[in-house]
Amino acid sequence: MKYKIRVFTLVLLIIGMSTGLFAQDNAQVGLPAGAIARLGKGGINIMRFSPDGMHLVVGTDVGVWLYDLQEGNETPLFTGQRGQVNALTFSADGKTLVSSGEDSPVIQLWNIDTGNKLNSIGLTQRRDAIATLAFHGSTLISLDRRGNIIYWHADTGKELPETENVGQFTAAAFSDDGSLFAIGANDSKIHLWDATTVKRKRTLIGHASLFKKQDKEILALAFSPDGEILASGSEDKTIQLWNTQTYTKIATLRKHNEWITAIAFSDDMRTFATGDTSGEIKLWDIATRKVRTTLKGHKNTINALTFAPDGMSEYSGCLASGSADGTIRIWNPYAGKELSTLTTGHTEWVITIAFSENDTFLASVIYNGAVEKWDLTTFQQLETFDAGHNDTTVYATLSSDAKFFACRSGDAMVAFSPFGFGTHIRGGGGEGLQIWEMSTGKNFPIPAMQHGPRIAAPAFSPDNNLLAASDFRTIRVWHRETGKDLFQLNSHTPLFRGQMLFSPDGQKFGALPSNNKLQIWDVTTQNNITPANMLSAEIFAFSPDSTTVAIASHDNTHLWKLNADEENVQTPLNAKLFGLNAVLTFSPDGKTLIGSERRSLKLIDVETGNQTEIYSGHTEPIEAIVFSHDGKIMATASVDGTVLLWEWEKISEK
Repeated sequence: MKYKIRVFTLVLLIIGMSTGLFAQDNAQVGLPAGAIARLGKGGINIMRFSPDGMHLVVGTDVGVWLYDLQEGNETPLFTGQRGQVNALTFSADGKTLVSSGEDSPVIQLWNIDTGNKLNSIGLTQRRDAIATLAFHGSTLISLDRRGNIIYWHADTGKELPETENVGQFTAAAFSDDGSLFAIGANDSKIHLWDATTVKRKRTLIGHASLFKKQDKEILALAFSPDGEILASGSEDKTIQLWNTQTYTKIATLRKHNEWITAIAFSDDMRTFATGDTSGEIKLWDIATRKVRTTLKGHKNTINALTFAPDGMSEYSGCLASGSADGTIRIWNPYAGKELSTLTTGHTEWVITIAFSENDTFLASVIYNGAVEKWDLTTFQQLETFDAGHNDTTVYATLSSDAKFFACRSGDAMVAFSPFGFGTHIRGGGGEGLQIWEMSTGKNFPIPAMQHGPRIAAPAFSPDNNLLAASDFRTIRVWHRETGKDLFQLNSHTPLFRGQMLFSPDGQKFGALPSNNKLQIWDVTTQNNITPANMLSAEIFAFSPDSTTVAIASHDNTHLWKLNADEENVQTPLNAKLFGLNAVLTFSPDGKTLIGSERRSLKLIDVETGNQTEIYSGHTEPIEAIVFSHDGKIMATASVDGTVLLWEWEKISEK
């Protein structure tokens, strides 16, 4: 009888879901003070169906997204507590959702039907970010990033006395009933624990002995619904199945060609699904341990998989997959067909942004080289330019009016950490520099480069007529339309991971090579006009009037005058920028210098050196800060996969 119900409900799904799509209509929820909208929902870390199959819950790099599959509603669950959501679980009755994660100081309890917060459990300073959660009866169990197992009374939020430390790990999973948990250790062994007694049951010699050291890390773990089978997926491209009662290996499965990043079992114990860094999903028959079918549709890494529970829900037995390409898809696992793209906007890692000339839309480039266009009136995603799409993008740049796009993308295996900031990347080589006009899809020629374009991001001139890229120690500047090499500049030092910029008036060009010694040239004469005694820098920016350059490092921030008729003047601002991928830019009036310090913004008064730090609302490092052409909106882009829009007048009042 169950089989007949499933066939009927899947017919309903094909009819009702084929055109279904959750649009982003919550751009103004959970914003920091001064921000007016969020573009994007953050990269996917974890997904869970509610026990009744009526809701899909998604934990991302910026929060929790609740999808009501029956009503078609999307609800973001934000409480003012910043941080990624890496851990989700449901109470036994299915009425309470529990969430927590990286940088979050609390465990949140939610009413799944109303979306209202029921309670918050505060974490003490000695506790680290929560990596995973489970219920065992009325007890809530958490595992944090330091390996601490902590028990909580779910009703009172009181911490119970039993604790244990299981050591460092790369992957973790609880059984459905919370009685067992497994971790993939840094040595690629699997440790199986009894969660009720806090005792280690057995160490399984996982993927450690199969391949060389760099190919053995365990990236995914999952228990079967009855807890008797544990599946592990690894960088060695295999899945291993384990019997949790006898502690023996059942099988090693080798049909994937890339790293295994996600695993899930179906409720009926007939099927399990595995996803890899290519975006492929394989459905396996548990009894025969053979691949039943391969699901293709995602363009990049599978971050999460989950099956809807069996039952009377119209989504009974369906598979949901979440990818780094930003989509969540629903599949019929028995027919091996995609039923719908449930939603978009869950992309990973925005690396650069630009406003259109008339400020009607914003373009954002994500880690795989795809360019997403966002309407600045509705805050809806308009379209995606994917001519540069690949597994990963080594570098990318947009022209200041978002008309032109340049990047170098390549083939690679990319796995995103489900527990916080970080990626595993293997590969990355591929196409040389490519340049497009996005409205027409026209591809432009580039001059031959002896060693190929290096890692420093290329730069468009303000009028878009010139493009600069580095060739080892040589900077080549050419005409975009013809590809004709106009002139070359010698940087003396390789520009590995360097920065290149044209000044706003197009008359100056700066390059910051790997030795952190900024060099500046006059574009017309190609003379080196670098001020004497230029200090080391990690980032630089030209002022709006092109008369001043600002440099910043972890030691200090300085202003240097570039007027050839005056003595070069250097002014220290006593502002330090720490953290990964620091970003620096001037406000449109040139009075404020804005820098990023990991997830915070620093506003520095260029006259007084006074500085104000602003919580950015991003949960991972900021990659870009740009202003609209009318100077009214500031946009910040982050590794967390989102862009935040700010009303500059309100921010500058600080």
